[in-house]
Amino acid sequence: MKNRVALVTGSARRLGKSIAISLANLGFDIALHYNASSSEELNDTLKGIQKIGVKVIPFKADLRNVTDIKEMFRKVKKEFKALDVLVNNAAIFRHADFFKISEKIFDELINTNLKSTLFCSIEASKIMLKSKQKTGRIINIASLGGILNWEGYIPYSLSKISVIKLTQLMAKRLAPKILVNAIAPGTVIIENDKNDIVDFKEAKKYPMKKFAKSNDITSLIGYLVDKNKYITGHTFVVDGGRSIV
Repeated sequence: MKNRVALVTGSARRLGKSIAISLANLGFDIALHYNASSSEELNDTLKGIQKIGVKVIPFKADLRNVTDIKEMFRKVKKEFKALDVLVNNAAIFRHADFFKISEKIFDELINTNLKSTLFCSIEASKIMLKSKQKTGRIINIASLGGILNWEGYIPYSLSKISVIKLTQLMAKRLAPKILVNAIAPGTVIIENDKNDIVDFKEAKKYPMKKFAKSNDITSLIGYLVDKNKYITGHTFVVDGGRSIV
């Protein structure tokens, strides 16, 4: 029996890597997208997935560029002949004081975090809708920053709240053939990573008094792509209760 196929954007490192490996462990062949990751990071992720015994092929693309996105999906279709799951994970996180937001900063965050999610979903849907027997899944990685008011991260927060709205719009448009959901994590600690962008003092603001681990996200993705046959258009907030404080 042929394996199902999953494409995870930004999957050579950090959370994207964890997501790709978790899907490989569920038996998915992996289309591994990367752009700025180092060759060392890419090779380490490829080797980790290859050890699981599934097919994995890397695809380099600048997701701010729609031409790159279309070419990547053309290659994915050629190599795998199908696509069952898309996880829109690739994103950038950047502080920007209100009075120091430049057009360049705004465009970079919106293009990377929102524009790429929209156009990757369009191209993935074209492939998924041609399948006569399968139900496709699109999972968008949103953020707690799209729910709380982080005044120091306005372009980032705007991009992520837009991903949440986009999830609802796509779910309505693509039902019943494709289920579309989002996950909005708070801070996530990645195993075997420096986690150098994490402010560990913030953990005291979480009712759970700790940050999430990658498994808290990947286990939910596993449910949404492997067990769920009905939920669509929802955003699952995985934040240890931070948003209810």
